[in-house]
Amino acid sequence: MAAALADTEHAREQHARYAARRTALRTAFESAGFRIDHSEAALYLWATRQVDDGDEGCWETVTWLAERGILVAPGDFYGRAGSRHVRVAFTATDERVAAAVERLTAG
Repeated sequence: MAAALADTEHAREQHARYAARRTALRTAFESAGFRIDHSEAALYLWATRQVDDGDEGCWETVTWLAERGILVAPGDFYGRAGSRHVRVAFTATDERVAAAVERLTAG
C-alpha cells in the first residue's frame, strides 16, 4: 500500500488527460457559440448557448446537442441557477471527446 500511495505518476497522467479534454471541449463549445461560466475546476463545464434574444434555456440546448450526438446534463437538474446552462462532463474517453469536438466544429 505504501508503494501505491507513493506513486503519483498516475495522478499526473490523469490530471493531464482531463486538462487536455477541458481545453478541447471548451474551445469547441466556444467556437460553436457557447459561453462557459464558472468552470475553472472540476470535471465539467457549465455552458450556455447564446441566441439572438439572450441565453437559450437548458432543455433547448440539450436537444440541440443531442441532435449532434452529444449528451449533456440540463443545468436545472442542479438548481434554478442552472436553467440556462448545461453541464458538459469530460469523463468520457478521449475518442468520444474528440468526436464531440468534431461534431461541434463541423458546423
